[in-house]
Amino acid sequence: MSTPGCSSFPPLGGRRKPKNLKLLSFNANGLPKNIPELTNCMSEYGINIALIQETYLKPNRPRACAIAGYVQLRTVRTHARRCGTALYYNRLLHCCPITIPPLVNMEAMGCRLAMTGHSTIVIISVYLPSPKSLLRSDLRALLPLGDAIILFGDFNCKDPRWSCAVMDENGE
Repeated sequence: MSTPGCSSFPPLGGRRKPKNLKLLSFNANGLPKNIPELTNCMSEYGINIALIQETYLKPNRPRACAIAGYVQLRTVRTHARRCGTALYYNRLLHCCPITIPPLVNMEAMGCRLAMTGHSTIVIISVYLPSPKSLLRSDLRALLPLGDAIILFGDFNCKDPRWSCAVMDENGE
């Protein structure tokens, strides 16, 4: 199946298709200062894919915050301070980046992963900067990227059912 940004998977060449995954979602509030802790956590818990929000990474430093043994995919916005998403996947996974369609309010970065005993899944790190509204059009743009989609991240939605003191428009 041909898909945007990933017309075919790279040759296996030592890569593996896992049966199970360990995923980590992390709102970094600035990734550079958190790289040592993130690296230790990923190593200690055997994380396959880490999805990061609020990276604050600068566009002029493409190799910033590299983690040994992982491929880094990231978004960088030059017009906003508190933004950016990243995704790290283990180099040994049968994984490739995907092209994210244009979004209005949300930021996202994703990959396509081949698995054993399961169809291919798409995993996307998302960030909705506050006070932006969660738009159905942004979700509709992401959901057709595959048959099985996992959206991880910070949607900035507040609802008492999620232990928030208040309800906001996004939480509704």
